Amino acid sequence: MSVTFRGRAAVGDVNRLHRTLAALPACRLPAAVTGSANVLATYWLRDIGSVQQRETAICAQLPDLDVTERVVGIRTVKRMGHLLDAKGRHAGFRPIRPW
Repeated sequence: MSVTFRGRAAVGDVNRLHRTLAALPACRLPAAVTGSANVLATYWLRDIGSVQQRETAICAQLPDLDVTERVVGIRTVKRMGHLLDAKGRHAGFRPIRPW
């Protein structure tokens, strides 16, 4: 499963925050985005209980980050072309052709 956190930080802190987010375990995408929530980070987690643990760890290391939204992806059938079975294990491959 995955969770994407969106949050707010001062513009001067965004680069530092992203370096820290990227170094945390399971981080798959730290990004600066436009809008009132200018920080986005996606993590791959083992279970729903890990969402709160991950947010707690993020907030402990980054007190200047205000997490404003959490989006949980319960089941992913494909990651970067790899097909997954019901237990999240590799079950095949489909090439990605984005363009």
